[in-house]
Parts: sequence; C-alpha cells; structure tokens
Amino acid sequence: MAILFGIDGTGPTSNAEYARDFKNSFVNQMCGDANYSRGPIGPGGGLPEAIEMGMNYILKYQKVRPDQKILLTGYSRGALGAVVIAKNLKRLNIPVYAMVLFDCVDRHLAYDAEYIPNNVANVLHIRRDPAARSRMSFGNDGTKYGPPTVYTEKFYFGTHGAMGGTYWKPSGNQGLADYVDEGTAEAVANVPSPSIFGALDPRYVANVKAYKTNVTFRRDKECSQQIASENNAWLVKYGFPSIACI
Repeated sequence: MAILFGIDGTGPTSNAEYARDFKNSFVNQMCGDANYSRGPIGPGGGLPEAIEMGMNYILKYQKVRPDQKILLTGYSRGALGAVVIAKNLKRLNIPVYAMVLFDCVDRHLAYDAEYIPNNVANVLHIRRDPAARSRMSFGNDGTKYGPPTVYTEKFYFGTHGAMGGTYWKPSGNQGLADYVDEGTAEAVANVPSPSIFGALDPRYVANVKAYKTNVTFRRDKECSQQIASENNAWLVKYGFPSIACI
C-alpha cells in the first residue's frame, strides 16, 4: 500500500462551494478524505497549510511504514504544492516514487517549484496546449528536472480547468459549440492595450469583451475524457488510482 497525498487547485473560499466545484476533480478522485487537501483561495492563501498537512501525513505514515512508496499529486497551484512537498522530503533524504502534476502553475510568491527535485523517481505532467489560449497569464512550474528523474510531459488542447478534470460547462444561453470565456480578469491580462489610454480606449474595451479561449465547451469535456483515458495505464503502473471524466 502506497502513501499518497494530493492538493487540489485554486477555488472558492467557501468549503461547501469548493467541495461542489471540485467533487469530480482528478486529484479528488485519486485521494481519500485523510490524504487530500482542498486547494488555495484567490492569490494562494491556504497553500502553506496544505503543504504542512501533506508533510505531516507523509511523515506520520512513513515512520511506521518506511518500506511503502510515496506518491504525490496536485492540480494547478496544488501541483506547485506537491513539488514543494517533494523538495521538503529531499532535504530529509526521503525518496518519492512517483508524482502526477495536472498543469502545475507558477503562481505563488513564497515558493519556487520550477525544478522537480531528483529524489522523485517518476513524473507525469499534464499540461494545457498554448494554442488553446487558456489562462495565458498562468506560467508553468514543474517543467525542469535532472537525473535520475524520469519525466513525461503531455500537452492537451483544453482549458486549464480540463487539465484537472474540472472542465467548463455551458450555462444560461451558452451551447456546447460556444467557446469558453474564462472571465474579464483573464481577458484584461491578455488583451494588449492599443494606446496610452489603456482601459479608456474603446478598442481595448471591445477586445476585452470579445476575448475567449480557442476551446469549445464540447471540446473541453472531450479533453478531460482524453486525459483520463490516455493516462490511466501510467497511473496504475506507478500505484495511483485510475481517474475518469465525470
């Protein structure tokens, strides 16, 4: 029996609302109540606590089951947290057998998770294809490594949400053929201002309103399905539970 811990992605402050939104996330599917932490809020609040929870959980069981393999997983900022846990374990000379990162992002000022520490033997990193134009303001972490780590990286044409199993669903008058709109904040971050007047320029305002990803709602669900179907063999091989697009 492996020692598995996972941290999910950024979500609402309300735990009830968060539980509803991330009920079927890939990380949630892979972990149970004791070895799962919800992800941070807004700018990253709560991630230090999730990392501490993970360290406490792993060290508790590693002490009584030192022969058991350690597995880590995380989505978005939670994936960043998983890398930080691996780095902390390296300082204690504790190996990590395998780690699955669902679109690990560089979005926390307190942590540097660009490099996977070489105490991690096997890594699978699921990443969004830049051509999808999803969360273009999110840089990625967990993309560099060194021997003896075996690193597998796969890109998928879907939104950042789809990478973690939380694909977008149409609401209101939206249809499956419509393109996913990730919100005004993402649009503002990615639409260049055409003049010194910035947001006051009507062209800028129009571009922000028109900004969307290149991913339809239909494609986003298909992307999560593709991630699950194509990677379960790897997960099972390295001791993780399988996942599904629900």
